[in-house]
Amino acid sequence: MVLSSEKRVLWSLRIQVFISGAVVMALELIGSRILAPDFGNSIFVWGSLIGVVLTALSFGYSYGGKLADKEVNHKIFSSILFFAGLAIILIPYLSSIVIDLVLRLGLGERYGPLLITALLMGLPTFLLGMVSPYAIKLATSSLTNIGRISGSLYSLSTFGSITGTFVTVFLLIPSMNISAIVSWLGIILLAVSLTGLGWNSRGLFLLIVLLLFSPFSFLQGLYVHNGNVLYEKETAYSHLDVVDSNGVRTLFLNSMPHSAMVLNNNPINLVFTYTRYLSLGFLFKDEVKQVLFVGGGGFSVPKKFLQDYPEIIVDVVEIDSDVIQVAKIFFNVTDDPRLTIYNEDGRNYLSHTSINYDLIVLDAYSKTYVPFHLMTREFFEIISNRLNEGGAIVSNLITSLVGDTADLFWAEYNTIKQIFPSLYIFHTSSSGAGIVQNVILVASKNPQTLTQQALIQQIQENQFQNQKEMTFFISHLWNGSVRIENAPILTDDFAPVEMLLNPVTRMTYTIESESQIEKPRFDTALGGYSTIAAILVTITIIWFFLGHSPLYIRTKNASSNSPQ
Repeated sequence: MVLSSEKRVLWSLRIQVFISGAVVMALELIGSRILAPDFGNSIFVWGSLIGVVLTALSFGYSYGGKLADKEVNHKIFSSILFFAGLAIILIPYLSSIVIDLVLRLGLGERYGPLLITALLMGLPTFLLGMVSPYAIKLATSSLTNIGRISGSLYSLSTFGSITGTFVTVFLLIPSMNISAIVSWLGIILLAVSLTGLGWNSRGLFLLIVLLLFSPFSFLQGLYVHNGNVLYEKETAYSHLDVVDSNGVRTLFLNSMPHSAMVLNNNPINLVFTYTRYLSLGFLFKDEVKQVLFVGGGGFSVPKKFLQDYPEIIVDVVEIDSDVIQVAKIFFNVTDDPRLTIYNEDGRNYLSHTSINYDLIVLDAYSKTYVPFHLMTREFFEIISNRLNEGGAIVSNLITSLVGDTADLFWAEYNTIKQIFPSLYIFHTSSSGAGIVQNVILVASKNPQTLTQQALIQQIQENQFQNQKEMTFFISHLWNGSVRIENAPILTDDFAPVEMLLNPVTRMTYTIESESQIEKPRFDTALGGYSTIAAILVTITIIWFFLGHSPLYIRTKNASSNSPQ
């Protein structure tokens, strides 16, 4: 059976509305991965994404309705989708430029994501917002059926959004790099728009497809690495890279180094200085037998503990299953009867386990993101219940000890102080307390606070293998003022960690003995990428000023070509 021209247009319209709904949600979810390397996954990131998308959609609804009242035909409607597809395809090629610009403006983690989201996603989301009101006008023949038509099209758009959400989260992000997903979203929009456009737009579509599948295409990914990339994946929680460079293998999560291993005859040796400070926990509890790590990464410290302390048992809780697999494949994590790995959230594990520990190591925080539920009083109450008599916590935090970049640290200190009687601070950098660095916070259930001299005596009496190194670490015990007068106590009900973290994200992170580590950059505007970006921008400008753009419609030839 051959469909009439009007029915073909109506079916095409339904498909286009469904696809546009799917793309809106997919784009919003993917935006979080574009922002994560520089801004983490904070409430500011998600607030910016949701706010900008809703704002752009609302303006799109308004403008789309006005445009439909001026001139309504399927060609204009299709041009809206075509223009949105072009704007989306440009996102991977403009991201690095926009992000660098905003970072230079110094807006920080709080307002930086808002401006980046508006610049990258405002236009395509605005155009996709025009789709629903214009489609209703295009598909409606009279007021008698407007309720049925509008309800049907809004239902299709919403169902498309639901489909886009599930497909992006469960299929696309785990299996494709972000630039490929964004580019495919643009290609699909261009493709479905062609049913209402002429041969010139179809020719541009073929040219764009050829460009994107060229040797310099999005298939190479968005991240530029310094070294040999062994593995790269979008996990459920972050962008993961394993890179070999200068004889060191590094695990990056959202472009931040989380673990490293020297590629020589003794890969157990620790690369990052702060990781060696974590062994200080053995000074604060006699006869440590059971150790828990919250956060696994490349398992550098668990492996070192197992080697240096043959009498202990180590458990590791890591939320990301891909990180666990990478540790086993690339970081020499092998089966060991003294090592047990749990794939779940650290707080959830501690809430239901019946195991008591002598030492708990917290290493699940980064410079751009801290999981607030692992920083509250309620969380440390759970930890206290899971520690044996005299047990201790060793926590790695990225902070300074003075200035506004220390606000989150002192809030955390004040929170832990409500539960644990003895606290010790060790700064790992020799460059000063005002710089952002790794700071080791030790909290002990022992009511007696040990002096620096008493700690040195502990080292000598216990005959640690690395006595000289441990003594050096003790020399970094903080003896300055404790700034908790105005520091809040973090609770599950009130934990403004993103606001407190914001000053830290604007500062350079000084990591002792990590100068050889260069993090991957979210960047495609280099080499062949810049050529493709220039061509795509040129195509968009030409197409716009040829009169195809829905923002450049002349209404003097208005028509009423409305399919039933």
